[in-house]
Amino acid sequence: MTGIALFGATGDVYAAPAFGVLRLPSGASHWETAGSGLPTSAVYGLTLSQSGNVLYTATHGRGAWALTLPR
Repeated sequence: MTGIALFGATGDVYAAPAFGVLRLPSGASHWETAGSGLPTSAVYGLTLSQSGNVLYTATHGRGAWALTLPR
């Protein structure tokens, strides 16, 4: 696991395991893909903007992405 973030507005947890970004919805017991358009390679950084509802991800040499989160 290279990163983990809690989205306070919904209680969802976002994590970056070996490849991609996963989401554990509040109250759920199974992880799912966080959203479309995110990298499927190793993610080395997760930053969550609580006020802007955006999850930022970064990889090594493949760029950075942003995902607008649902409220």
